[in-house]
Amino acid sequence: MSEPTPRQVLYALVAAGFLAVVAILIVGAAIAGLVPPWWSIVMGAGLALIGIWSGLNWRETAPVLLVSIGYFVVWMIGTLILAI
Repeated sequence: MSEPTPRQVLYALVAAGFLAVVAILIVGAAIAGLVPPWWSIVMGAGLALIGIWSGLNWRETAPVLLVSIGYFVVWMIGTLILAI
């Protein structure tokens, strides 16, 4: 396996940052009571699976970024729907 490029490292860190933000938002919405508990459990489990997958595939920058940003969008839309 070759040495990772600076771009791969940067994109992996950006993807990890998105996942960290989603983790904070999941916990915050659960504590604030904005969403039902089942939503927080499902989103937390999904976040764990995505985190493991991203950790194993961090050199594949496009899919990892798309999944992490996509999960943020899924959390946002789902939370907005359930909070109404």
